[in-house]
Amino acid sequence: MMKKILLILLIGFLSNTYGQTELNDYKYIIVPKQFDAFKQQNQYKTSTLVKHLLTEKGFNVIYDDQLPAELSNNRCMGLTANLLDNSNMFTTKTSVVFKDCNSKEIFILKEGVSKQKEFDLSYAESINKSFETISSYAYVYNKKASEPITISYKNDVKKLEENTQTSNVQEVIVEEVEKISPAIATSTTTPNTDSNIFYAQSIENGYQLVDSTPKIVMKMFKTSQQNIFIGEEESGASGLLYSKNNQWYFEYYLEGKLLLKTLNIKF
Repeated sequence: MMKKILLILLIGFLSNTYGQTELNDYKYIIVPKQFDAFKQQNQYKTSTLVKHLLTEKGFNVIYDDQLPAELSNNRCMGLTANLLDNSNMFTTKTSVVFKDCNSKEIFILKEGVSKQKEFDLSYAESINKSFETISSYAYVYNKKASEPITISYKNDVKKLEENTQTSNVQEVIVEEVEKISPAIATSTTTPNTDSNIFYAQSIENGYQLVDSTPKIVMKMFKTSQQNIFIGEEESGASGLLYSKNNQWYFEYYLEGKLLLKTLNIKF
């Protein structure tokens, strides 16, 4: 159980450290003119401030009632920035969460705090403090990430390329995971080999695996590292899906027992 907890904590740490780069996969940031927490449009000038701060970071920011045609036709090209307000009588507390077209949380800024008495000043201060999370971040749109991936059931038509920097980071991450989970490092849990071939089809934030029927058998969701995914079987099992030495493994718990399965995945 302790290994499982440590593994989850490690994945959370990696997502927080490297997760900012996922913002590069989206061409637009949508800012509501009226955030859910407020009763009026641009209350305390929050919408204009959030839009201004995002624009300063290089994002292509638009209000929710001014969407360009391509974004209206494909909302998955953009993220929606929503302001979370956890303020009380004496303290203003805000953070900004970025969600995709399926309302899945992609990234969240740290909570900013202000004790200014005037609302306009307190919200301005707390939002600016929240944006310190991405103070050193530079947005560069990753156009390829939004392009559809063509999947062939006969041949492999897509190969993932890794640059040296990503490869080095990946090796470090796998080493850390191996320290925590001996099943990954030494395969002390005997793998159960699934002889079926599964084909990866691109979905938002990852892939779905289909068999030759075709039937969806699993969904694999991105983490901050290219070859480490969160796997969710249609049968209900969920765990860690990763590639090691050109072999895909699915590690999960069933009735308190750690199980390991090898999968034949074609991209």
